[in-house]
Amino acid sequence: MIGATSQVAQKAVLPAIVANPGARLVAVASESAADGGRGRFRAVRAYRTYAALLDDPEVDAVYVPLPNGLHRQWVERAAAAGKHVLCEKPLAPTAADAEAMGAACAKAGVALLEAYMTPFHPRAGAIETLIASGRLGALRFARAAFTGALDRPDDHRWRPELGGGSLLDVGIYCVAPLLAAAGRLPARVEAAASLAKSGVDASFSGWLDFGDGFTATIECSFDAPERQSLEIVGTEAAVLVDRAHTPGHEDVAFTLRHRDGRVEAMVAGGGDPYRGMIEHFQAVVRGEVEPRRSCADSVALLTVLERLREASLS
Repeated sequence: MIGATSQVAQKAVLPAIVANPGARLVAVASESAADGGRGRFRAVRAYRTYAALLDDPEVDAVYVPLPNGLHRQWVERAAAAGKHVLCEKPLAPTAADAEAMGAACAKAGVALLEAYMTPFHPRAGAIETLIASGRLGALRFARAAFTGALDRPDDHRWRPELGGGSLLDVGIYCVAPLLAAAGRLPARVEAAASLAKSGVDASFSGWLDFGDGFTATIECSFDAPERQSLEIVGTEAAVLVDRAHTPGHEDVAFTLRHRDGRVEAMVAGGGDPYRGMIEHFQAVVRGEVEPRRSCADSVALLTVLERLREASLS
């Protein structure tokens, strides 16, 4: 793992790796920590440079949780070193960067997966299955929101050169389930953004028209109270989900509102989506399964985010 002191690595991904009996934490690297980021997870080795970790012959795969603007550089270097890569979401700041990263990994014969963990939670899987079953009827409306206060002025997500902004940081959580529900890209988009002094979007709202009567809205923000919700409405029923994007062990319930007025409390399983993601990555690297989300899926999502960003400027 390079960038081992990142928050998502320390709080979620490293614990998931250590808890997985089929994974071995061979090495970590940090250019900011005196111990190379080894911390409490006790990797076999710790390096002070990312390049040194990539030179380690015992490292088969690398997790990259660096700021968005550094993803392409280090994914391509990892591929050149023959390492499989799990790269933090979004895969890159632009679709073109993501395409180049995918091509580099394909040429090197290594796997590249985007570390988007939500689909690996049992509740998310149950909701996806419900929507795919057609029980909602013809889809009509959807709304996804992920907002929260980012009060650290020195955080890299405020820096445009590092791929900052609320749309890139949390937009994937809002847009990905909409694309999965629709099964297609939007025909039209509209958007508006509130910019921070640095130039990145502090808040972002968007409207997506998928055709056939299905439209959706998204809300992303670094300067609003914490909110996580997903609502998908069809002609027969509507699904409403609280804490939809970063679910944990206790997030098992969601609501199904029927056309006839009945309100059904649905319960699915809980779990650690990061552990599920690590197990899936492991299986992909071993050639046991195909990726649940391909690099092409990640590129398509970034294309939608770019269309939304462009719309906010017009």
